[in-house]
Amino acid sequence: MGSDGDGPVAELLSIGSELLAGETIDTNAAFLGSALARLGIPLRSIRALPDERALIAAAFADARARAPLVIATGGLGPTHDDLTREGLADALGEELTPDDALKAQLRERFAAFGTMPESNLRQALRAASAEALPNPIGSAPGWWVDRDGCVTVLMPGVPSEMRRMWDEQIAPRTGDRFALRPVHAGEVKTFGIGESALAELVGDLLEVPGEGLEAGIYAHDDGVHLRFWTRGDAAALDAPVARALALLGENVYGTDEADLATVALAALGRAGVTTVASWEANTGGTLLSVLAAAEPAPGAARFVGGVLDGGGATPAPVADAVIQLSLLPTDAHGRSRVRVSVSGAANLPMVEVRVHGSGIQRQRRAAFAALDQVRRGFS
Repeated sequence: MGSDGDGPVAELLSIGSELLAGETIDTNAAFLGSALARLGIPLRSIRALPDERALIAAAFADARARAPLVIATGGLGPTHDDLTREGLADALGEELTPDDALKAQLRERFAAFGTMPESNLRQALRAASAEALPNPIGSAPGWWVDRDGCVTVLMPGVPSEMRRMWDEQIAPRTGDRFALRPVHAGEVKTFGIGESALAELVGDLLEVPGEGLEAGIYAHDDGVHLRFWTRGDAAALDAPVARALALLGENVYGTDEADLATVALAALGRAGVTTVASWEANTGGTLLSVLAAAEPAPGAARFVGGVLDGGGATPAPVADAVIQLSLLPTDAHGRSRVRVSVSGAANLPMVEVRVHGSGIQRQRRAAFAALDQVRRGFS
């Protein structure tokens, strides 16, 4: 059974033909990879599966033979193609039988909406080894199966339902079941520098971060993050984080929970700006969205809204300062550039910077590039 030195490893099965058809993006996998890492359980593989009972059963059998923790999302609905329960039962060699308590919970849930479709009773089927897990915001209960030295978890595919079940049910049980040592992490967040350039700047800090420490580089829309972690003393993180900050200099916009939008708004606040608005073109409103989601901070400029340039006469937002962002068309080589400026109570002359990616990712990176120029211009 797989382990990773100090603890267990996990495998994830993402179940649903819509994932393979490209109709749904598997955000659950990204969430669970991060959540497992915080528990100190490396996620060793992610496998997407169609709604085919035999394939699902074989995948469960294979994963359970390799890993002490197997997690599956999706396929717990009431329709004929929701076959995760059946697949796991087959892998366990068990029959599905109706659970009277689950049936009563389903009928109570649907009482407020009218008659319950009989197909929903499929969600009250349970294998003998499975403990049903409550789903307070959906009709599909989860499963917790602890058998043969392996814990197998079933969760709904709906992200809001999955995340709540993970937080309230799975994460606490997993920590208790595997007696996990807590993982401590320190993160240095940069923007405007690529992964290879960052690796070159920090030198051997990646390969030799310190005794009992590990390090990694991760690219996100809001920049490249350098992460250190340990199962030992959290104070051991201080030295590599401090060294990384010194080596990376102005490329760093924060550590740990720092958010680039909040950092930019704080920089404007220090420049005397009380309120700020946005004006953007060809970005799909991503700058507005990112700024609106920023956590308020003492002394930071307050975001009061923005406008999208639809090609006609667009009134200027009313605020002390306006962040202006234009995402330019890609060139013949597929490269993208953005133009950024700030006008009003604080001024930043127009600058042009390059961004990578395509589609929504390209738009999000344009928004973060604008915010990075703001924090640099008023730092």
